[in-house]
Amino acid sequence: MEASLCFALFLFFPAFISTVVLPQKRSMQGRGSDLEIYSFHVDCKVTSRFAHNVLTSRMANRANASREVTFDVELPKNAFISNFSMTIDGKTYVGLVKKKEEAKQQYDQAVSQGQSAGLVKVSGRKMEEFKVSVNIAALSKVTFELTYEELLKRHLGKYELIIKVRPQQLVKHFKIDAHIYEPQGISFLDVHTTFLTNDLAETVKKTLTQDKAHVVFEPTLEQQRKCPECSESILDGEFTIKYDVKREESAGDVQIVNGYFVHYFAPTNLPRLRKNVVFVIDRSGSMYGKKIQQTREALLKILEDIHEEDHFGLITFDSEVTTWKSTLVQATPEMLQRAKTFVGHITDRGGEHLNGSEPLRWETRPLILSGPFIQRSSGASSPIYFHTSCLF
Repeated sequence: MEASLCFALFLFFPAFISTVVLPQKRSMQGRGSDLEIYSFHVDCKVTSRFAHNVLTSRMANRANASREVTFDVELPKNAFISNFSMTIDGKTYVGLVKKKEEAKQQYDQAVSQGQSAGLVKVSGRKMEEFKVSVNIAALSKVTFELTYEELLKRHLGKYELIIKVRPQQLVKHFKIDAHIYEPQGISFLDVHTTFLTNDLAETVKKTLTQDKAHVVFEPTLEQQRKCPECSESILDGEFTIKYDVKREESAGDVQIVNGYFVHYFAPTNLPRLRKNVVFVIDRSGSMYGKKIQQTREALLKILEDIHEEDHFGLITFDSEVTTWKSTLVQATPEMLQRAKTFVGHITDRGGEHLNGSEPLRWETRPLILSGPFIQRSSGASSPIYFHTSCLF
């Protein structure tokens, strides 16, 4: 069974029929400026790394005819929807959460009968898309309310609460309100966005106490504009809250709720492991110009970060494969300086033929974990691509 969440929403409207268009990506839209999102609130409450988020969007049809509106949001892939409702003309329609197969079957049946339905679909590696469309009468309003929950994961020493922001129009009442409570205590709090300007930075209010944090983002209409005379919104990207909890030297933190438990374990006093690293550098003709220059710069920066107890090696390849040394060497200051001299003379040449030589034999027998990754050198304007193999 595919491990993805499906959300089936069945709403009955005796006066009209609406349809859902999937999986095109767009926000709440309509014809021209007839449809206005006049309020969009995101209310987040995080307790012991568990986030409960409520998205409330209020929309008005200013036209003299009915219009189709689409509620379209992206949610973290690890999140699950616990509630969805629409309120039209004072009447609230509540969605039903179903298992994947049952949801798909009832969704198809509802659509074939002219009823409104919505499904959650995967929209990327980290996000899922929820979308539902409905017709609303002339000069009327609709309120969408979506509740989703997720257990935050610690990444690079931080917990991240990511909120996708993309209203695609100026919103009179826009607000993100996040409350965080961690009984262990909060060690730090930070906020990052992909669209924050100097003016918008002033609208982010952060409050941090021993075990509580509060973040508010409430830009005005003028602050949302891309430029003073623009009608387009600058709010387009991710709003990310990062924090970590205080940790004592113990076996971690165990929480038990409703018969389930979570064990948080992130020791901070473990000794650093020694590493054996092999850098494999492409020096073929495809690396001509800026690519090979950035590769040299990035590799020189990486060599500065290698610890003396580590061992490393360098391999270059084009139509031939060349090793710097026949064995891995310890990262002493002398060997690192020699390696930097070697890297400084790496130039592009020849064709690309990684598998054309005899297998390389090292004095050690490590487990090789190999794969491409992207490294950005300091001051570089574009990514640098090369291969590494880490030996543990």
